[in-house]
Amino acid sequence: MPICACGCGETTKGGKFLPGHEQKLRKSMEEKVGGVALLARLVAAAKLYADGKMGLEDLGRLVQLIFRQD
Repeated sequence: MPICACGCGETTKGGKFLPGHEQKLRKSMEEKVGGVALLARLVAAAKLYADGKMGLEDLGRLVQLIFRQD
């Protein structure tokens, strides 16, 4: 049986998440970064870095700015 992808350690019946745990994970990520808008900025920055359109130093600076806003 697969382990729930939210990090709770419980097993699922075949899916990635137990019922409600996907939303629990999403809410937790939003809270850690300071809201859904900042989470979107973080994901966009990671995508730019992954695509080779942003350097590691710029990514690091942006991540620090995002997490300082909460």
